[in-house]
Parts: sequence; structure tokens; C-alpha cells
Amino acid sequence: MTQWSTSSQADPHPIGLRSLWPKAAFAAPLLVAVAYYLGAEAAFYIGTLSDRIFAPFWPPNVVLFCALLLSEERRWWVFIAAAFPAHVVAELGVGMPAGQLFVAFATNSMVAALNAFALRRLVKGPPWLADLRSASLFILITAGISPAVSALGGAFVQITGGGAFDNYWRFWTDWYFSNVLTSLTLGPVLLAWMDTHPKALAEVPRHRIIEAVLIAIALVIVCTTVFDLGASTLARGFLPVVLYSPLPLALWAALRFGTKGASGAILVLTVSVMWCSLRGHGLFLSADPETNVLELQLFLAGLAIPVLLLGAAIEELRQAERTTRGLAGSVLRAQDEERRRIARELHDSTGQNLIAASMLVDRLRKTVPGPAPATVDQLDKSIHQMIDEVRTVSYVLHPPLLDESGLKDALRVYVEGLYQRAGLTIHLDVASDVGRLPADVELALFRVVQEAVTNVSRHSSGTFARIRLARGTGRGKRGVILTVEDAGKGPAVDRGPAFARTKPSDGVGLASMRERLSQIGGWLDVDFDVAKTTVTAFVPDRP
Repeated sequence: MTQWSTSSQADPHPIGLRSLWPKAAFAAPLLVAVAYYLGAEAAFYIGTLSDRIFAPFWPPNVVLFCALLLSEERRWWVFIAAAFPAHVVAELGVGMPAGQLFVAFATNSMVAALNAFALRRLVKGPPWLADLRSASLFILITAGISPAVSALGGAFVQITGGGAFDNYWRFWTDWYFSNVLTSLTLGPVLLAWMDTHPKALAEVPRHRIIEAVLIAIALVIVCTTVFDLGASTLARGFLPVVLYSPLPLALWAALRFGTKGASGAILVLTVSVMWCSLRGHGLFLSADPETNVLELQLFLAGLAIPVLLLGAAIEELRQAERTTRGLAGSVLRAQDEERRRIARELHDSTGQNLIAASMLVDRLRKTVPGPAPATVDQLDKSIHQMIDEVRTVSYVLHPPLLDESGLKDALRVYVEGLYQRAGLTIHLDVASDVGRLPADVELALFRVVQEAVTNVSRHSSGTFARIRLARGTGRGKRGVILTVEDAGKGPAVDRGPAFARTKPSDGVGLASMRERLSQIGGWLDVDFDVAKTTVTAFVPDRP
């Protein structure tokens, strides 16, 4: 993974938005200005305390913060300067005086710059929220230290507008939690998608998109319904249930979609709840407007932090799983390469030496007068036996026909050899529409056959098996289906009253087969029965 560098020589664009971030000198600042203005208008549209001209949720700071993350530090001033006209237009639209306007922009720029500066040096992204450590640092920086320091100046926004200096810490709290809430809701969404390459979005399965949309719709419905009931006696009597009713959906999003799901769910939840609360529908309406908003901010921040940390933990676990799977794939590839090398050495070196030895025995027999001694005949027989064994071992390690003619011919020769060596009768059925497959697919399927047939010879009392290779459909996908079925007694299983079967624990062989297939996008199903065992491997067609 490419690490972030603060050097001006490094490419500062994260992999996700590198292809989307404007290349022209003034295009990116213009984009930031437009996004800054739209963010301010969105905050005013959701809800603003008109008597204080103070929004409890302020997206423009996160817009500027993300722009600074995407740009070189030497060009930060360009983006801050570009955001200033957008800030002036937005604030003048709600009647903010000039003094307040300049103080507000200075503190907005300050919190955005502090967040970007600290995050780039401590997290070293992108990705910015890939693990629990990164998410914890993000929360500490953007919802802790930076807004707390910037709020020391942000409190003067209301003081310059006529607020009493005696209420300084109350103003500090208003400014602080406004930025905290935005950092915990909108910030993770933007950072999570900044780490995603646009091509990856096109590869997301349709059912995953539908699931995400349904979760978002359910969150909106639950939040609006619950907070509409907030003023009723019933809701007051079940306050904890009402407050945390959206939590299962948020947890579902975090568990299923990691950081992106957690951040998206928190954003939807925040916008829905704030929309209801600031329009007189909700549970935080018992005091003055400022106190109600503070209660709402504390509730949403307290809900967002654990969900975001859970999403980051899920993301870290999935990354560890991907790393482990990659290492397993490397081990399997190295194993196959070593098998191929040993097979080639046995065939080209050891086999040729044995053939030469056999020729020398023939010459020796001709030089001995009279009938050849029995010792020479035994030596010749032993050498020919070794030649057969070397050829067999070489073929089992890596059949040359697999590379030359394909899976069908390799299986045919392998089956014939099993009958000669072990007396195991195997019926091979390869459908006519199965042609040459990709090399890694043919190798994986051949190894599955080897392992399955080995299990038949070791654990089954039968002497007959059936191998079928055909095209078909599995889990809604078209692909190649390999079935290996034995007619032995199969491993022991327990039958319940409803004829439920308990699968025995997977051994090393089954685990190896599953891992091989997972490396090429396939899967393995094993059906254990008292009469037989059926191993089914499926590999979907590649686009």
C-alpha cells in the first residue's frame, strides 16, 4: 500500500480519487469553493438557530479539510483562499455581520488545517480509516484536539455578534460540538470513499447495493418514526428503547460494510434525527434551543464513536483475512512451482539416468558368456521398476499433459494410472462443452481430483468412484462443476430425528481444496453420507 509523504515531490492524491481529482491548476480550488458553499447551504437547510446564526452541523469545514488532505501543503493557501468567497456569499445570505464572518472563516480554516496536518503525520494514509488505530487517531484528532483548540477562537463568533463574554465557555461548547458532530458523521464518509477506486464501485455486486440502500431507507424510516413519537407519553415511558432503536441498523451496516457502512449509517442517522429535532419533533425539546441542540449533539456523537470504531475493527479484520488469503495463495503457488520443478528434474534427470543404467545392464548381459546370471536379470527388473515409479511420481507431482493438452487428457491418464497401481475403478465423464480452461483453473481442479481420490482410497472401503466435469449453474453463476463421488461407506455421521447430518471436521485435505478454489473465485461443497461422499467444486466463468 502506498504510504503518504508530505514531500512536495510525492503524489499526494489517494488512490481512490486520483483519477477524479481535477488536474488543472484552478479546477480543484473552484470545485472546493462550490462544495464549501453547498455544504453551508445544506447546514442552513437542515437547521440553524436563527437568533445566533449558528449551525449545529457544519459540513464546509470537512469539505476544506478533505481538500487539504488531497493537496500538497504548499498549495493549501490556494484552497483556503478559494473557500473564502464561498464562505462570504453563504454567510451574507443569512445576514451574518462582517466581523463575525471573518472570525468564523478564520476558525473554520484553522480547524481544517489542524485536522489535515495532524492526520497526515500521525495516520500516514491513505487509507485513513483502515484499522482501529487509524480510526482512533482520527476521532482523537478531528473530534478531540483540533476542534477543542480551534473553539478557543470559534467562541468569539457569537461574542462579536453581541454575545456576552460571560457566556464564553457556552459559546466554546457550541462551536466545539458543531465541528465534532460534522467530523464524526460527514468526515468518515468522505475519507472512506476517498480510499475507494472508482473501478471498484463498478464491481460491487447488485445485491450488496440493494442491501445498502435498504439499510439507509430503514434508518430514515426508523429515525423519523421514533422522533415523531418522541413527544408522546408512550415514547417517554420507553425512552431508552426509543433512543437506541436505530442502533441495530447502524451495527448491521458496520458489520456488513465496514468503515463505509458505519460512516454512511451514522450520516443518514444524524441528518434524519437532526431534521426532525430542529423542526419540533423529537426527544430533545424540554429546555431552551441551545440546550436541546447540545443534547442532540452529545447523543449523536456518543452513538457515532463506537459504531465508527466497530466499522474500523471490521475493516481491519477483513484486511487481515485478505492478507492471510494472499499469503495462502503465495504458498500454494510456490508449492505448485516446486512440484513442477521436482517433476521436471525426476523426468529429465533421474529418469534419464535410470534409462542409461538399463542400457548398461543390456550391454553387461551381452558381455557375459553364456546365460546371464540371475543377479543381472534382477538388477534389470529393479531398474525398470524404478523407472515406472519415477514416471508415476513425476506425473502425480505435475502431469505434463495438464500444460500440453488440458485437464481432460490429464485426468484420463491419471485415472488409468490409478487403476493399474491401486485397482481403483474410476468412471470419468467430461462433458463435450468443457474445453480448455485457464491454466490456474485446470491446475486447481486437477488438485481437487487428486485430493478427493486420495481420500477415497484411504478412507473408503469401496473400489469405485465417479468423476464428472461439466458446465452448469451454481449460486446464480455460470461456470464449471466438478463432482467426485465414491461408492464406499463414507465417514461416520450422526443422524438426528429429522435426518439432519453432522459434517465431520475438515481435515488438511479439504482445507487445501477449499483454499485452492477460493483463490480462483470458486467454492467447495462436501456432502457426507453413510453410503457415499460427494465432493463438488464450482468455478465461475471469468468475464
